[in-house]
Amino acid sequence: MASYKGIGVMSGTSLDGLDICYVEFTGDIETDVWGYRIERAVTVCYGEEWTDKLRRATKLAGVDLIKLHFDYGHFIGDAVKQFIEKERIKVDFVSSHGHTIFHQPESSFTFQLGDGETTSTYLQCPFVCNFRAKDLALGGQGAPLVPSGEKFLFSHADLCINLGGIANVGQKGRKGFDICPCNIVLNKLAKQFDGAREYDVDGEIASRGVVKDSLLQQLECLEYYEEPPPKSLGIEWIDKEIFPLLDDKLYTVADMQRTFVEHITNRIAKACADCSQEVESSEQTVLITGGGAFNKYLMNLLVGKLKQCGIKVQKTDDDTINFKEAMVFAFLGMRTLLGLDNVVSVVTGSRCDSVSGSIHRSVQPYTASPTIQDRFNYLMKRNSEKSATRRMSAGGVENV
Repeated sequence: MASYKGIGVMSGTSLDGLDICYVEFTGDIETDVWGYRIERAVTVCYGEEWTDKLRRATKLAGVDLIKLHFDYGHFIGDAVKQFIEKERIKVDFVSSHGHTIFHQPESSFTFQLGDGETTSTYLQCPFVCNFRAKDLALGGQGAPLVPSGEKFLFSHADLCINLGGIANVGQKGRKGFDICPCNIVLNKLAKQFDGAREYDVDGEIASRGVVKDSLLQQLECLEYYEEPPPKSLGIEWIDKEIFPLLDDKLYTVADMQRTFVEHITNRIAKACADCSQEVESSEQTVLITGGGAFNKYLMNLLVGKLKQCGIKVQKTDDDTINFKEAMVFAFLGMRTLLGLDNVVSVVTGSRCDSVSGSIHRSVQPYTASPTIQDRFNYLMKRNSEKSATRRMSAGGVENV
């Protein structure tokens, strides 16, 4: 039985803050069966300055964006270092999703903020980042990546839904896609309703409004929803297709909030129903995580619609709800270091599964226990030899 302790770092499009999750993974490397235990976790709030920087990043000139890339690398490194020192923990590795600025798979590029070499200077263990680029190069969407971890860690649930900046669904690594915008829209409307609000607590604003059928119809008819998976969303699509429809000259903010909650729950219920049709079972179960899971008004609507589809919502702990994505990226980073596939092509649409993620070494010698270090080195060497064998058998073309 192998055991690794790592940190996963996640920043979502909703700009809630930087999630840092310290987690232990235990499992059998040969059978590839794993479990997890979240030991410590925290969200580092961005504050007004960083929130503004990240929100405006898509509009920056090239040189300014590059500077922000390095500055954010320092920000991540310093935040993780302080977390490690405060909690007095020993860490085998750290892995980060970064903060997505651009995601345009149709143009074969994506960009996650946070320079890896910069972040690694704060650490005394390997740092893994840049999980999406290889999958795009292989013809995939580069997202969503969380279903690639869910297949190992959440096999007890038929479906996994994350209500983050963008809502997505995963089906045990067999299927997964971005469903629709979620908190990135709800949070913006909450701020528009009251500048002091960062989000709509318990869906209180939405509960004041009424569904505007004309707006709902425009949202429901967007072309993206008719596209088959694999598919993924970026802020560029939301800026172009969603925000122009939310016109405060036509609708009150409360009505827009209520209508968009209706839209979110409609889309999620349909996505779950479509996925459930592919599984023979009398009752399907779904695990719901992410900040939106604490929105009582949204959840009451969603649970009711899922029940009509024969889908039951599983209960889970608050740490899993809050930090599941950060935890999964820790798991994906561990698999990078072990040389194990961590991006599933059936989810992303790429030509093949892959071992994705860029490994950055720390400035200081690696301080993990000799057993952990030897295990990483051995497995990476073994998988490298397997890859070489595959290249030779394929006539010089590696089937990664």
